[in-house]
Amino acid sequence: MPFPLPLSARPRRALVAVCLAAALALTGCGDDAQEQGVGPDADTDADSDLPAPAHAEDDTVRLTIGLVSPENQQADAPISEDGELLDAEDGPTVQEREIARTESFGCQDTVSIVRTVPKLTDDPLGESLRFIVEDTRTEHGDPAFSNPLADSEELSLESASVDGDTVTVELGGEITTRSVCESWQLLQQLDATARAAAGADEAEVLLDGEPLSRRLGLGEDVADAALRPISG
Repeated sequence: MPFPLPLSARPRRALVAVCLAAALALTGCGDDAQEQGVGPDADTDADSDLPAPAHAEDDTVRLTIGLVSPENQQADAPISEDGELLDAEDGPTVQEREIARTESFGCQDTVSIVRTVPKLTDDPLGESLRFIVEDTRTEHGDPAFSNPLADSEELSLESASVDGDTVTVELGGEITTRSVCESWQLLQQLDATARAAAGADEAEVLLDGEPLSRRLGLGEDVADAALRPISG
């Protein structure tokens, strides 16, 4: 019998938006990140064999969006026995299955690439990025995939374009973070979504024309976390 993936939303907290040259409070999780090494695993290549989403004969396409993986997640995202999931009445739903995952980064987190239900759009790259930027839910599914971008109410997608093997994402407004661990999640979530949706090897994410990694206090030249397709 088909069953829905339960969706849960946490109340929004009063958060401090990241502004130009704002210092991040590196406490708790941030200390762990500094001890463990905050970048993607060393000696890895960001290239992957993950192609851009393809349109079906009815002109629909399944978007590929990046969400922070559930803790200790090692299996595909849960689905019903016949692959059906139900839409929520009050917000977007993440469906189907996890198709890829990044290497670990930050506080030993990973980002999962999850497919949505088919959608009519001629811009799957822009739609995938808008999904995570405009989403109002911080959690999807059971076990819960998380979207820390949902707390950045003033963030907007300005443009997304592909040049060769590089996808460039232009954001505007303000991005909100509570820790260095979450800053890594935000950066790699946007980065992985852009690469998966464009079928690109590299991504450049900018906020008001400035590298997002710099705005988040993570450095000037942050490596893309390698995307590994999940066989199933």
